[in-house]
Amino acid sequence: MSGFERKVRLILKNIYISMCKCKPWIREIVKCQEEIADSNPHPHYLSEYRESEISYWLHIPKWMYEDSKKKTINRCLDIGCAYGTLALYSKRLFKCEVYCIDFLETYINQELAKRHFFFKVNNIELDPFPWEGQYDVIIFTEVLEHLNLHPVPTLKKINDLLALNGVLYLSTPDASQWGRVTKYYANYKDMPAKINGLDVVDDHIYHYNKHELLEIIDEAGFRIERLKYSPGLLNRNFNLTLVKS
Repeated sequence: MSGFERKVRLILKNIYISMCKCKPWIREIVKCQEEIADSNPHPHYLSEYRESEISYWLHIPKWMYEDSKKKTINRCLDIGCAYGTLALYSKRLFKCEVYCIDFLETYINQELAKRHFFFKVNNIELDPFPWEGQYDVIIFTEVLEHLNLHPVPTLKKINDLLALNGVLYLSTPDASQWGRVTKYYANYKDMPAKINGLDVVDDHIYHYNKHELLEIIDEAGFRIERLKYSPGLLNRNFNLTLVKS
């Protein structure tokens, strides 16, 4: 990361915290980040990701806080939980059971996970889902762009895991600012339905523009309740809440 990019990250984070420091959701997010930082996480969290993660899903903690005042949440699922910030926030906010999956176990501290979550190593695209039942809240932040396969089957799988009146919180880069990932696919419709012996790639595979994002959301059986843009670091991200259509 360049020195300029690091400065941008710090400025964005400090502006956001300064603007929202009186808001309960940002105070709680900061507490969650502090607990994760104290848990001996993967070094990348301390060196870079903690500073930047809020900018990717800026609106989602506020929406979760608002929704917590309207409904009872009994079960929450974080798909691609990474270091666990939003999972821990869900635990504190909803006071519910929190289930977390990631296809790698290297990011989240295992002792932290044991204290707060049900955690499994699981690839949402390829593996059978490890638990039964449905979830009142599903978190799917900064994962869609990493999917190796055509996104609609995985989104339909997530739809099946969502309770009838549940909410899916989703964030992903906006291709109109981030640009395309040219080394993989020219169009998401070219993405395969199966891996066919290829290795899973941990990378940004495809960035969706708004038209494409609305297209796959509709095809997977979701309806948009909220859509806003978070600033990201240098390029904006979609932030959405989705419900069953």
